[in-house]
Amino acid sequence: MKRWGIIGFSLLVLAGCNLFGDGQDEGPEQAPDVSEVDDSLSVVPSIPSEENYYSNVLREGSYIHGETRGYGLDLGMSRKDLDWLELGLEDIAKDTFSPDSHYFQEGEHLTRDTLRSWIRRYEEPTDDNPGNPGGLNPPLGEGEDDFEKNKNSPWVLSNVLEHNYMGVDDNDEYVTAGIVLGLSLYSEYSFTADGRTGEVPISSSKQEEEGMAFAEEMVDRLRNGASNKEEDISDVPIVVALFSEQPSNSINAGNFFKVGVFEPSGNVNWDDINQKHLYFPSSVASEEHQNDASRFSQFQADIQSFFDNHVGVVGRARYDDNQLTKLIVDMNIQYKGKAEVVAMTQYAAGRIEEHFENVPVDINISSLSGSLESIVSYHPNTETFIHIIQ
Repeated sequence: MKRWGIIGFSLLVLAGCNLFGDGQDEGPEQAPDVSEVDDSLSVVPSIPSEENYYSNVLREGSYIHGETRGYGLDLGMSRKDLDWLELGLEDIAKDTFSPDSHYFQEGEHLTRDTLRSWIRRYEEPTDDNPGNPGGLNPPLGEGEDDFEKNKNSPWVLSNVLEHNYMGVDDNDEYVTAGIVLGLSLYSEYSFTADGRTGEVPISSSKQEEEGMAFAEEMVDRLRNGASNKEEDISDVPIVVALFSEQPSNSINAGNFFKVGVFEPSGNVNWDDINQKHLYFPSSVASEEHQNDASRFSQFQADIQSFFDNHVGVVGRARYDDNQLTKLIVDMNIQYKGKAEVVAMTQYAAGRIEEHFENVPVDINISSLSGSLESIVSYHPNTETFIHIIQ
């Protein structure tokens, strides 16, 4: 078993840059000096990590919020879907835009008004109504009332998330070197009309067909005037990833299933993504990944036998190409003293190393009231990190 250290809050702040190494041979290359061109822009220094996160571009020392910040929450997307849409999109970007030479910035090319228009239904303009000619979701279908019209023509496009990846041009200016769009697509369209609620399932084939068509139209619009910035992006690669959003009552997060790279030449290459999220314990996990479900059950039993009081233990697993690639464990404990938290955290770290030796695992230990008490971050072949909240 590997050794680990317990780090309090003050030490975490002081030692944050050295949690995963000295950083001398890792992380993005040295950012260029752009002070003589635009002294309002800078880059957050990179801290090496297993995830190899992008450095962020700042404007006058502050984080640059995107034009559509918070739009997904306004649309009513679940937090679990929205979190994975955003974090997963960064992972997909790394295949085309290396973190060694690109810097992350929230999207600035698509405005909230533009997205609102695109996500709404298409509506033919008339003399009395401007309609919505930019709408990508289908117009209302046939039917005797609004309920039937909605049911017969479900929305497919739920949300669009934009990320920008900045590079440095010959004048040492930060410019858009890549754009990544995440298209969140309904797997079930829920609606209310005429005082009634309805649900229409969207097949995976329809998601794929419509999603690819949406992507091509959006890229064409971006390259031909839809951008909010006065910047030539005709030679900028645009990556579009299709995301299947789960129904609101699902305990699992959605998943990406296809990605397309649109080159400046107009060529596009589409690839499938085999990705899935599962919940432990669950019947689906036991049926599809019996070995992993058994390992989690053993870990759960170890934790519950260690502590006299009841401990809630659940897991959120990510699978890529049917292989477990990430596990997040949420534990809820009832305790009387902080020493119990320390003991439980140390024990959980040891058990997770034993049962999931080759899988990155994060453990969040919280009180029954919901306050976070400690965290464990385990990555194979590196020192396990423990932090006790004080």
